[in-house]
Amino acid sequence: MAGKLSYERYLWFHSRLKAGKYPKLSDLSEKFEISQRQASREIEFMRLFFDAPIEYSNDETGYFYSDDKFELPGIWASEEEIVTLIIAKRLASTIPHKKRKKRFDTFIKKFLNDTGIDISTLEKKISIKNIRFYKVDPAVFETVVLGLSNGMKLKIHYSSPYKDDPGMRIVNPLHLLLYMGNWHLFAYCDEKKEIRDFVLSRISDSEITKTMIPEKLKKRNLRKKVYENYGIFLEGEKTEVALKFSSSSAKVAREQIWFLNQVVEESGNGEITIKFPVSDFREVLKDILALGPGVEVISPPELRKMVIDTISDMRTLYKI
Repeated sequence: MAGKLSYERYLWFHSRLKAGKYPKLSDLSEKFEISQRQASREIEFMRLFFDAPIEYSNDETGYFYSDDKFELPGIWASEEEIVTLIIAKRLASTIPHKKRKKRFDTFIKKFLNDTGIDISTLEKKISIKNIRFYKVDPAVFETVVLGLSNGMKLKIHYSSPYKDDPGMRIVNPLHLLLYMGNWHLFAYCDEKKEIRDFVLSRISDSEITKTMIPEKLKKRNLRKKVYENYGIFLEGEKTEVALKFSSSSAKVAREQIWFLNQVVEESGNGEITIKFPVSDFREVLKDILALGPGVEVISPPELRKMVIDTISDMRTLYKI
């Protein structure tokens, strides 16, 4: 915060100097409610750090630029970096906290307004569309983020998908993940004595406790586990899944990444087989069924049986 306020002082004092207003120490002091000694240090910092040609006029009893062409150094960014920022601004729309989104938008606009890029036009050509996303209470999101950043335990009221009434839990927040339109908090549950996945949309109330998260838990690298496992499930023994795509669906399959370290095997008839590790079959089963007859489970046998059983249940449901 102090650095931000200081730069605002430099910009204000610079604008007065450029306008030939001969600003005084008292002007800077009164404008930002700082002592004249602090104001003097700010001016000296501009001289030393920015190499600003600030001089004092006895006749005007104020400061001026001896070189009126001087400008404060701006923030330089390439065109690629600017576009990246605009995309980041769009991605920020997934944050379920209006105040934080507004602050981020304001910050990006302040930064980009000096670049000469037509921001409004480019923004209209980039969109983010969430499908089946889940509503999260902004107060809950705020509490979770603060708990993560401060390393404090949280007390939450959580509604399990298998129970109607929310139960109170004391959890140690370790990692926050936005996945398929839903925010997930991976936290160590003091009651269950293990790391659990808490969906933020199911948290009805939350508060930060005064208890710090144990150092041993803080060292858990869950971000690594997020990318080591398929889908949302982090725990469980890994099993290699092999999916064979027909020649008609192989082209689309080649364009998709099921897993970062997947293995793709080509066959002579246009079919391909993709292999990757899975810790839990529940999510990959849904993804396989969504592709219909375009994909076949080669292994493991238990996943293949799950597909067969699900198809059988669907046949019964639709009386086929």
